[in-house]
Amino acid sequence: MITLLDGAMGTQLQQRGLQPGEIPELWNLTRPADITAVHRAYLEAGADIVSTNTFGANRAKYHGAHALADVIAAAIRNAKAAAAEAPGKPRFVALDVGPTGRLLKPAGDFAFEDAYAAFAEQVRAGAAAGADLVMVETMSDTFELKAAVLAAKE
Repeated sequence: MITLLDGAMGTQLQQRGLQPGEIPELWNLTRPADITAVHRAYLEAGADIVSTNTFGANRAKYHGAHALADVIAAAIRNAKAAAAEAPGKPRFVALDVGPTGRLLKPAGDFAFEDAYAAFAEQVRAGAAAGADLVMVETMSDTFELKAAVLAAKE
C-alpha cells in the first residue's frame, strides 16, 4: 500500500501572506480558513495524510499569545475539517512535531528531560484533540529526536 503525505506548510502560508517574524501556528486561530485551504489543496492533490500546522508548537519554541493546547486543538480541527470534506478513501491527520530550536546538553543548555517534557505536552494536547498519528520531522539532533519519539510513544 502506498501512502502519500502532504507537503510544506510554511511556504504555503508565506504565499498567503505570512510575514517574517509572524508565528505560523497562530494562524490556526486567527486565519483558520487559510490553514484549512492549504490542507484541502494537499488532499485534492492526492495526499492521504495531512500534517497539522504545529511544527513549532512546543513550549520551548512557541511564545504566542494563546495557550499552546488551544493552538494545537485548532490546528487539528482545521486539518480534520479539510479531511472530512475529501471524497473517497479515508484521510488522516498527523500531529506535526518539529524541533525545539534549542541545543541539548552537552552541546547546548537544554536538558533532555526538558525537551521530553515539551514534546510530551505537545503530543498529549494533540492526542486529546483527536490527532490520528504523530509525525516527527526535521530534527538534526538524534538526542532531541529520541526525546520526541519517547514522548510520542509514551
